[in-house]
Amino acid sequence: MHSFFRAAGVGLALWLCSARATAQAEGEVRPPIPQTSTEVAYPDGAVGEASVELELVVSQDGSVTSAVVVEGAEPFAEAARSAARSWVFAPAQRGGTPVAARIRARVVFQRETEAAPSPPAAPDVTPVPSDSREGWAAAPEPPLEITVLGASRDIGQTTLSKEEVREMPGAFGDAFRAIEALPGVTPLVSGVPFFFVRGAPPNNAAFYVDGVRVPQLFHLGIGQSVIHPGLLDRVDLFSSAAPARYGGSTGAVLAGHLREPSTALRGEANVRLVDAGALLEAPFAGGRGNALVAGRYGYPGPVLSAVTDELKLGYWDYQARATFRVGERGTLGLFAFGSHDYLASRSSSGDPEERRELQEQLVSDFHRLDLRYDHALPEGRLRAALTGGYDSMGAQPTYMTNRSLGARVEIEHALTPELRFRGGAEARVDDYGMRVTRQGPREPTVPQSATPPPTNLSAGLHADFVWRVTRDVELIPGARFDLYASTRRNEAPMRGHSRAALPAVDPRLAARVRLSRGVVWVSALAMAHQYPSLRVGDIPAPLVSVPGFPFDRRKLQTVAQASQGVELSLPLDLTLTATGFYSLFWNLTDLSASCFQYQLGDEPEPNPNTPPPAYVCPNNAPVRGNAYGLELLLRRSFSKRLSGWLSYTLSRSTRRAHFLTRTGEDAIANVASEFERTHVLNAVLSYDLGRRWRFGTRLLYYTGAPYSQLDGSLPVPPYNAYRQPAFYRVDLRLEKRWRVGRSGSVAFVVEGQNVTLSKEVSSLGLECEGGPSPDGQTTVCEPSKVGPLTIPSLGLEAFF
Repeated sequence: MHSFFRAAGVGLALWLCSARATAQAEGEVRPPIPQTSTEVAYPDGAVGEASVELELVVSQDGSVTSAVVVEGAEPFAEAARSAARSWVFAPAQRGGTPVAARIRARVVFQRETEAAPSPPAAPDVTPVPSDSREGWAAAPEPPLEITVLGASRDIGQTTLSKEEVREMPGAFGDAFRAIEALPGVTPLVSGVPFFFVRGAPPNNAAFYVDGVRVPQLFHLGIGQSVIHPGLLDRVDLFSSAAPARYGGSTGAVLAGHLREPSTALRGEANVRLVDAGALLEAPFAGGRGNALVAGRYGYPGPVLSAVTDELKLGYWDYQARATFRVGERGTLGLFAFGSHDYLASRSSSGDPEERRELQEQLVSDFHRLDLRYDHALPEGRLRAALTGGYDSMGAQPTYMTNRSLGARVEIEHALTPELRFRGGAEARVDDYGMRVTRQGPREPTVPQSATPPPTNLSAGLHADFVWRVTRDVELIPGARFDLYASTRRNEAPMRGHSRAALPAVDPRLAARVRLSRGVVWVSALAMAHQYPSLRVGDIPAPLVSVPGFPFDRRKLQTVAQASQGVELSLPLDLTLTATGFYSLFWNLTDLSASCFQYQLGDEPEPNPNTPPPAYVCPNNAPVRGNAYGLELLLRRSFSKRLSGWLSYTLSRSTRRAHFLTRTGEDAIANVASEFERTHVLNAVLSYDLGRRWRFGTRLLYYTGAPYSQLDGSLPVPPYNAYRQPAFYRVDLRLEKRWRVGRSGSVAFVVEGQNVTLSKEVSSLGLECEGGPSPDGQTTVCEPSKVGPLTIPSLGLEAFF
């Protein structure tokens, strides 16, 4: 008799029983299904039979990103683990949406016997189920576990998947750009990626890329994100009451999460009218390691030059990531990324000499290097990371720099099936600098509170518990404990340094209650603190500001946030979310109003022989404010043939504000916030035309922001009592896709933002000079129009 050894295929030996969702969220979980052969070669030199139990992490794209031996002896354990890294699954699904999952798999190595000697050719062997043994009685197998990963949606979190982003018209396949279509998010100017969310000043928002804080997520002008879209798995928006792991921000939190390293070679490339990008990822060292490089380069110059020679715009970004598995449960990673933006325009002066050279309106660079170690725990994970960074941002003649170094530790662990702990610690040093370039003889100095620049030290601890009280009730109590310290040189002629250190406690509480089938009640309460904001020259603060304490005040910006909502599952696979919110701010340093050159309407224009008007800045003493409103989101998955969403926000945001009067005094008034828009509506529709054609359109509409009439350049009462005209735009997208090979594709995409060529009235960074009225009591201001900010896109995309 001739005998041989083999391992039973996992298609028969993979026991996937008793699904358990870590998130305990709504929706039925469908486990991953093997799509490729799961047979494992019997290891050379081995003898006998063996069983190996593996813990696999199957990503949203079906690849196995982690394989850990739970039980089993060598050499069988290594053979099973190595083979499992190459398996491909149909990913787990919850409610029809692919999700990452952790599963347990058992590979059984056993001996099979043939009745006759084998011919030289390989025998045709039928796999034997794992519950059969030669002469053994089948023993009952213990249930193996399916744990859905990444499906734990925090209360108050709105998530955009990469699939939704790809199909959204006007987003250009960019996850961060698609954020403006969510309820509660108001763009400062249509097409410009700076947002006003639930009443918080735009510069109080916090941006993260895979846990690393960055100063911006978008390029200027065209507004593409600073991370290649193919590297992002999803984007989470916390409009308020963010989880305890996010600190140092009284505004919205926008967090991008990277895709897990792939176990197979993959790549993307795209070429458009104004930029080109590429991504390449490959495993190495037998699947133990992974390397990725990506980047994008913008060349809008030829397109702009066909329209105007008054403007110059450029941008680029890069990303590089390497990971290597250390031992059975550890992974060492290095992630480097950065971005550059350049915007310059000619002076509006009539002097030919001043108009000869372009003047830098905004130059921005940042770079990050993140060294991390991830360790898979039996019921959780641990991450330790060290991050270095460099930032440089500003406009002629003032530029801010920042050299930073930070460390963080994060841990997540399931204490019981009903209770999960999430906690960590972090510390960061930011050393700010200021650089002033050559000023023209007629350029007055702009006052700025960021000089001398500060050095900040922030440190904090955070923890929360995800507690499944009952099947229908989930609570997440948590808190942050932070220290905000800062030191800076005293202003001349004083010597020495000024120092401040303030502690802060930020409690958080969130609840999710299923009232009935398809009806979920959600609630969140939180407090948050952050450094005050310091002004950098006459650059609009939403673009550039510096955190630190003013010399005469030692108070942290503080906000109390509450939200209450209901989530409804409707027929036709529709979901409806309705959320009411309220935010109360105090010690707010609102820099929404920019510095301006002081000149009254009845004063004659300065001639070349007289000094230009001096710059004055609004009083930045801390103020109070509040915001409240209602947000609606009706949504149908983009995986459906007819899909889309409808989002609507009704809100009101007010604050105390300081205004300079004609007599030079300081007036205080309760006004509507500069970027408040009472009504914001987004309607997105996408339809699969068949034969891999897909068409989509989007309508954006919002009412005008408030403004004051001007006496020359001086605001006059009633302050912020007037409204700019409403604005709307329509975006279109048409895609044709061809499959190439088993997993590749090529797409031709025609896309346009603001195809209606709509112009928008905005005072952001623009001059609006008022003239005297006939009665001499008030003035009429005609704000400038922006645009049309229309972005056409014609390009090719390739995936493999």
